Amino acid sequence: MKYFLLLLTIWSWASPSESEDAYAWTKHKLIAHAAGGIKGKDYTNSEEAFRNSYNNGYKLIEIDLSLTSDGELVARHGWDETYGQKFKPDAKALPYRKFIKLPYYLHYTPLDFERVIKLMKQHPEIYVLLDGKGGSAEDTKKLYEKVGEAIQDVDKDVLNRLIPQMYYREDLKLLRKHGFHDILYLAGREEYSAKSVIEFCKKNDLRTVGISKARVNEAFVTELFRQGIVTYIYTINDLDEMYTFFEIDVHGFYTDYIIPEEINDWERQEEKPRS
Repeated sequence: MKYFLLLLTIWSWASPSESEDAYAWTKHKLIAHAAGGIKGKDYTNSEEAFRNSYNNGYKLIEIDLSLTSDGELVARHGWDETYGQKFKPDAKALPYRKFIKLPYYLHYTPLDFERVIKLMKQHPEIYVLLDGKGGSAEDTKKLYEKVGEAIQDVDKDVLNRLIPQMYYREDLKLLRKHGFHDILYLAGREEYSAKSVIEFCKKNDLRTVGISKARVNEAFVTELFRQGIVTYIYTINDLDEMYTFFEIDVHGFYTDYIIPEEINDWERQEEKPRS
């Protein structure tokens, strides 16, 4: 019953023309973190990890975005760790030609943003959450300027399935400038309270908030839920731990290895009418 009421609240925020599409992706509970884990390896953001997540039933796939030293947009979780690519990490970006030829763990294919878009065209049911990696507001601006250039000629269907993750409220204008409506606000990098987050989200039609599991507070999550704002917690790879968070109105999770089928039984139990 509570999920039915939540959906009514979410729909009431959108105009009739928007209600069918805006935030429709939030019906899915699991987000494949950094394209998803593959054979015990995570953070690869690789093509094989993306396809593996798709084959495992994910509809939400997170992709980290970084700029190479020559300004190309690639799927990578920053440059301060190798994540299985053979180079000496010193927080300096690799040039594009070197990055794209370095497989992760000798097996997994690096992705650039153009290839991510092609994968989305191949799989029209997939939404991609974009995690732009930058150390400053200027870095974020530069990165999303590149994203904006890359999506100029992208079909609206694909554009509507790209969901930026936003760490700072000041970045909202930048993301809106490049045509993004649905945005996942990751709370925690700046001061926040339940009241300030709810007011900001309501004012700007933001309906999803991400929180690290270390910051989860039941009262905060419950108040977001009551206001029709769903929460995704990162990053959890234990099914029992997920069930515990579901009990306090957490909506979904970033995960490397828990697959959607594993939580289907729980969802079916929630949908059963209660006497």
